[in-house]
Amino acid sequence: MIFADKLVQTPGREKSGETGYERYDYQAIWGLVLIFESHSELDDYAIAFEFHDDIVRLNSSSAPTRARFYQVKTKIKGHWTLSDLSAQKKSKDGTSLLPSYIGKMHDNYELFPDETERLSFVSNLPCEFMDASATISCFADCSADAFANFLTKLKHERPTATEDTAKLMHFVRAHLSLHDASAHVKGLMQEFVTTQLGILSYSPDTLYKAIIEDCRTKSKFTGSIRSFDDLINHKAITKSHVNGWLSQIANNQTVPEWSDFSNDLTYSALEKALIAKDWRRYRTLALGAGNEAINRVR
Repeated sequence: MIFADKLVQTPGREKSGETGYERYDYQAIWGLVLIFESHSELDDYAIAFEFHDDIVRLNSSSAPTRARFYQVKTKIKGHWTLSDLSAQKKSKDGTSLLPSYIGKMHDNYELFPDETERLSFVSNLPCEFMDASATISCFADCSADAFANFLTKLKHERPTATEDTAKLMHFVRAHLSLHDASAHVKGLMQEFVTTQLGILSYSPDTLYKAIIEDCRTKSKFTGSIRSFDDLINHKAITKSHVNGWLSQIANNQTVPEWSDFSNDLTYSALEKALIAKDWRRYRTLALGAGNEAINRVR
C-alpha cells in the first residue's frame, strides 16, 4: 500500500481531552513557522493539522514517502521533565492507561515505520535534561545516564522501542511566547515574504489574518477524510497553497503609485493633497492579499 493511502486508512489515536483555545491556536501558529521553514527546504510539501498528530509534515502533496510528526504542547512556567514526558494518565473509565507524550511519539513510528523521518515534541519551554540553548535536539544527544533513563521509560510503555527508534525522537524549543505568539510570527512572515519576493508594499496584518485563518480552518476541520485528496484539501497547507499567497501579493504590486497618475488629475493643490492622503491609505489596504471585501469590489 502506498503511503498516501496508508495515512488515510490507518485510524488515528483518540483525543484524550479538549485542547484549550489558546493552546489550540498556538499549534496553528507554530505550524505556520514550520511552513515558512519547509518552503525553502523542500521542492514540495504538505503540512497537515490534527491528523495522526498535532502536525504532520509530508515530503510531497501528491505522492509522499516520508513524514515528520510533531506534538505541540505548551506550559505556563517551569520546564519539561522526563516524568512529564513519560506520565500516563488513566482513561476516563479508569480501566486503562492513556499513552504518554513519548508513547504517542513512538506510536507514530509503529504505525508508519518505513516512512517516519523524525518524531518531535515541540514546546515553548525547555526540557530539563536537554541543551536549553538548542532549537532542535535529539533525545539521544543528552547525557548517557539521561538517555538511558529515557529509553527505559520508553521501553516500559512501548516494548518494541529500541535505541535506534529512540534516536528518531527530538525535542524542539519553539521560541514563541504562549500569550503573544502572533507578534513573533508576523515578524517571521515579513522576513519570509521579503526573502521570497524582495521588498514590497503590502499590509502585513491583513496578510497574517488571511494565512493564519487558513491554518486554523485546517486544524478545526472535523469532517470525514476518505482519500488523500480529502486530506490535502481539508487538513493541509501545501507548497502550491503558499505560492498562491505569494503570487497574490506580487500581483497586487500592479496597483500604481500616486506619482504615476497624479499629474493627470485636474484638481486644486489642496484637493489633490487630500486625495493623495486617502489614496495612500487605500493602497495599503488594497495590497492586503486577504482583504475579501476589497477583492469582491474588484
